[in-house]
Amino acid sequence: MELTRLYPRWCTGVIYTPHPVTQVTHPIELATVLRRSCLHRGYLSDLFGTDYPGVTRRVQLTWAIWGYNRGQRYLFQTAAGPAVGTTTVVWPSANWFEREVWEMFGTKFVGHPDLRRLLTDYGFVGRPLLKDFPVTGYVEVRFSERLKRVTAKPVTFTQEFRTFDFQSPWQS
Repeated sequence: MELTRLYPRWCTGVIYTPHPVTQVTHPIELATVLRRSCLHRGYLSDLFGTDYPGVTRRVQLTWAIWGYNRGQRYLFQTAAGPAVGTTTVVWPSANWFEREVWEMFGTKFVGHPDLRRLLTDYGFVGRPLLKDFPVTGYVEVRFSERLKRVTAKPVTFTQEFRTFDFQSPWQS
């Protein structure tokens, strides 16, 4: 059953992939209704982000919910701004998912009870899953035999970053 027909106030459209993905404007309200509705009772199995550079709201969040009653997977997504409301009040399992999205993409979850780092060091600079993050990182860490300790120094590039044209010069 499509969520857009049941909840037209929050759902704006559906993208048909192998699973229908519902576009939503108010994810917290829809999550609350899905959690409490006897028709869609289920649990949050995943929350993840996708980066689309060149768009004003470049990070898109997708919630994956498994419905017990129908044995169906519900996916709903929204374009995230710099801050989104937390879904930990609806699903406590969203705690770690939201912490990971905050750390990797930089989307802050307003009202989150414990927004701190999970995967990187506290001194880490940048958002690793954004597409404009340098592949080599900002610092190089290695063990110094002379100093007998781990040292970190800024990465130096031997050539400037350039964009590549993928058109073949041998084909017309």
